[in-house]
Amino acid sequence: ISVYRSHDLSLAEAQGKVDDIISDIKDDFGNLVSTIKWNSDKTVADVAGKGFTGKFTVNAEQVGIEISLKLFAKPLKGKVQGKVEERIVKYFG
Repeated sequence: ISVYRSHDLSLAEAQGKVDDIISDIKDDFGNLVSTIKWNSDKTVADVAGKGFTGKFTVNAEQVGIEISLKLFAKPLKGKVQGKVEERIVKYFG
């Protein structure tokens, strides 16, 4: 699953919104999310859990979300992709 969206926010605003998306996903799938690790400048977050790994990226122009589902989690692809796209639209228009 790969979703990218351009934005016209400041980097700090975009970082805050990506953090909100991660929080929302943790709320939706909390029992499946085990780790969230941001790099030092908060432009990349690696997220992992039961059945998936993900990378959330943000820069001054674009936000990106990439999620890889393990074989047993593939049936959830539509639900996960829908939630990710819903959050991108909610926070970035």
